Amino acid sequence: MEIKQIKILKEQIDEIENLKSRVAYGPEFRIWEAATLKLIKKLFDEPYVNLFKMSGPRKMASNPRHQQQLYVKDLNERKALLEGFLSEAERFKETREVDASRLTALEHYDFSPKIKEVSQKLYEDKHYAQAVEEAFKKVIKEVKAKVKSLTGKVYDGDSLMNQAFGCDNKDPIIKFNDLSSDEEKDEQRGLMFLYKGIVGIRNRKAHDNVLLDDRNRAIEYLALASLLIRLLEKYAEDRR
Repeated sequence: MEIKQIKILKEQIDEIENLKSRVAYGPEFRIWEAATLKLIKKLFDEPYVNLFKMSGPRKMASNPRHQQQLYVKDLNERKALLEGFLSEAERFKETREVDASRLTALEHYDFSPKIKEVSQKLYEDKHYAQAVEEAFKKVIKEVKAKVKSLTGKVYDGDSLMNQAFGCDNKDPIIKFNDLSSDEEKDEQRGLMFLYKGIVGIRNRKAHDNVLLDDRNRAIEYLALASLLIRLLEKYAEDRR
């Protein structure tokens, strides 16, 4: 990962505050969005690119004031996502420096045991697409089980993630922080989009029978699944 490109991405994040005072979704925003997307494509893999694309913009509102409010909300969500991307880049910095093409098993990585349980043998047998699909299914299953244990209700897919982590006009079932400030709410939404993202990616790969023959990309998908499992284990407490 290029240090110069990381620096530019940090500058793009800093620019978000200036964009908030500009015309909603105007030329300056579109230029910023295009440049940021280009950087993400260079620095990260497909799941991160998809998450950034999914984060906005919202539908246009007829009331200019309301439109500006939605615009600022979109910018805050994108800021939370980008800061999360950078955080993960730092977390896996040492791992990224290893030549993953020489490694043959997930045991070389400190992934969640739950991900190793469902994906390690498939990965070692070079069934990369199936290994990733099973890892994403495991994340979704764990979220579903936790929500059911806390509420007695069963949800699935995108609705499951909205119910579990959504914090707009309601108290989420699973909180990653106290939600006592706009910044904390932005973080909650950003992490929700990570969980929602794997639902969309998993569905496409399952329904379209997508071929995945790149072991390095498979490792990065599995790392994302491992992160989401660990976040769930850390923050999902029984509130009954």
